[in-house]
Amino acid sequence: MKRRVGLLLLAIGLVGCDTVAPGSEPVLVVEAFLQTDAPPPTIRLRQTGPLAGPYDPDGAQAVTDASVILRLDSLDIPYRADPAAPGYYRPERTDLLPPEAAFTLEITWRGRLIRARDVLPPPIRIDSVQVSFPDAPVPAVLLDSLVLNDSLAIGARQGYLYPVEVTIWWRSLADPDSTYWVRPHLQPAVPFSSVVVDLFLRTEQVLLEQQSPTDGNGRRRWTGVYAVPVDSARAPLPAHTLRVALLRSGRAYARFAATREFPERREPVSNVDGGLGIVAGIALDSLRLTINP
Repeated sequence: MKRRVGLLLLAIGLVGCDTVAPGSEPVLVVEAFLQTDAPPPTIRLRQTGPLAGPYDPDGAQAVTDASVILRLDSLDIPYRADPAAPGYYRPERTDLLPPEAAFTLEITWRGRLIRARDVLPPPIRIDSVQVSFPDAPVPAVLLDSLVLNDSLAIGARQGYLYPVEVTIWWRSLADPDSTYWVRPHLQPAVPFSSVVVDLFLRTEQVLLEQQSPTDGNGRRRWTGVYAVPVDSARAPLPAHTLRVALLRSGRAYARFAATREFPERREPVSNVDGGLGIVAGIALDSLRLTINP
């Protein structure tokens, strides 16, 4: 078992159009995740563009002329634009960010002041992980593609898969009135071939930490399921790797993560006053396991 701590943020990104109606002023889009007991992160700044214009996330939408400062209790950490990476701002100090510290990110751009506030959560650490799966695969309908013709035929086939159940335990916070949220997440390194079966699985969840079950020993737990497809009813479970991650956050990140895929929203819920995006404090732990029956 190999322990590895790192950011689990690439998969969620900012899901939005980054566009505005014709004639509208551009809006600043901020993306920053501050991790407890880690140095200040790199911050990305973009601006919305016109609906009719081309979208270039690494070029035209990059903001390079902003003034950025992170205010953390009595400590101010200025940022500077990276000339080699348009739109990215690097901190000028590398102080570790302490748990439970309130912070404010202030950005001045085109004469406007944009602010975002949050609190760094207490550290979180995975206590143990249990993995279980059946002795033989189960039959399932695997949807390979949608054949969009006059009959609306669906390209489906009968297949087999192993449902793999993973339970994560971690130490609960001492405060019974805590309002922190957690986001457990499973990232198996296996191909998955059915969006239909995926609808019935749970590889991640955003929930209030106090709502997760306890075991009576000061530990909380969460159980998720992912699937590994195989070729036949007699095929063994193939060896693969699994990354298990557990993130603790406040309400700002929880709302952002929970609304990033809402079909009726142009972008997730933002905590940026005067702009769009997310500036959130998080605590994170992760494990990389080898599943080898």
